[in-house]
Amino acid sequence: MADSKVLIQINNVKKSFPVGTGVVEVLKGINITINKGEFVIIFGPSGCGKSTLLHTLSGLEAPSEGNVMIEDKDFYKMSEDQRGLFRRDKVGMIYQEPLWISSFNVIENVMFPLYLLDEKEEVARERAMKLLDSIGLSKWAGYMPLELSSGQQQKISLVRSLMIDPILIIADEPTGNLDTVSGRELLERFMKLVDEGKTIIMVTHDLEYLKYATKIFHILDGEVVETYTTKDKHLLKDSFAGKKEIGEDMVESNVRDPQFLKKLNL
Repeated sequence: MADSKVLIQINNVKKSFPVGTGVVEVLKGINITINKGEFVIIFGPSGCGKSTLLHTLSGLEAPSEGNVMIEDKDFYKMSEDQRGLFRRDKVGMIYQEPLWISSFNVIENVMFPLYLLDEKEEVARERAMKLLDSIGLSKWAGYMPLELSSGQQQKISLVRSLMIDPILIIADEPTGNLDTVSGRELLERFMKLVDEGKTIIMVTHDLEYLKYATKIFHILDGEVVETYTTKDKHLLKDSFAGKKEIGEDMVESNVRDPQFLKKLNL
């Protein structure tokens, strides 16, 4: 009998790409379990395979070997159309660069996921305004997205992802273009959503945000080299010893220090 707490189970996933006359192995036998209601952060240096892993668990990049189980279903035994419908109906996506429909204003962009579900316009508009109001941005509903700051745009991108009441939110480097304050505000909103029962998977190379996660996967060269959970996050201090601490039990990467980044290979 399947464990009802498990949302995603990744079993021995490998992914290779042909390059010239050879093959490059990007994922090398990944095994990951993600439970419902967890805030998972996948971190590692550029080129370590974290984006490929994210695409694989999103249903966008089939593994060369292994399988991805979501809600106890083998994701890649579904057709491409079925996986697309799963994302449309159950997955909220947030990107480093928010993707806007340029001819739509803020509220129309937020409403768009419900357009795809043939929801009535008045229902979609009411839900969009309620969500915009929850982040204090309802007064910007009639503006074009690019008239807003990067921080405001990313908050609105989060709101858009919530329109379908997703079981899973996937965030690919969502803080990449944000200043420190905006990044922390976004992560605090993620934490509130997790408290409400949402599951969030976020990819980053920035150690500053690890303190927000309930589970952390450290990836290097296509492999999970360390896994940390809420109860053992203090072990990060052993991995990244001697760095500036923030809060009671976490470590901050002095991310503005190039020498620190060089030492950590991040």
